[in-house]
Amino acid sequence: MRRLALLALPLMLAACGDAPGEDGQDTGAEAAPAEDVALDLQGTGIVVPAQSGFEELAVPFGSSRVPTEATLGNVLGAVVETSTTPNDCGLTFTSYDGLTLNFRDDQFVGYWATTPYSDIGTRAQLLAAENIAMVEDSTVGEEFTIGDPATPVIAGLFTGAGDDAGVEALWAGENCIPR
Repeated sequence: MRRLALLALPLMLAACGDAPGEDGQDTGAEAAPAEDVALDLQGTGIVVPAQSGFEELAVPFGSSRVPTEATLGNVLGAVVETSTTPNDCGLTFTSYDGLTLNFRDDQFVGYWATTPYSDIGTRAQLLAAENIAMVEDSTVGEEFTIGDPATPVIAGLFTGAGDDAGVEALWAGENCIPR
């Protein structure tokens, strides 16, 4: 389990994937995610920190869809599902294993993250940290926020009400969440 110290914004969330072939090239027909890549999920977008000889890559909300998918696809691997027809909330999306990117008018406007990106600690650990608070009277479950409410925050859902409950999902920006 990751240490609570990693909860300081931006969140450092690690994901592991298949390693490339011996020659450094992807051996599968589909793109494989980079190995041991960390993502900083932020209230304003996503940052891929400098690592493995690559420079930091920032993908803020408002970025165009094609470059956003290209940048994050190199890290996250193959697309699991994509939509170009807006849903009831006017959003289209591109999903990777554990991360969905939301778009409005081909602009990156939000994300929804699940395992492995939501594995950041237990309910007791998170609620003991600064700038993490429960959302009163939430209609979607055990909802919490991370960050100063005066700035863009990351929201999330615990898997339950007990101290040992994990985090089911994290999100920021625009998402289609029925309330």
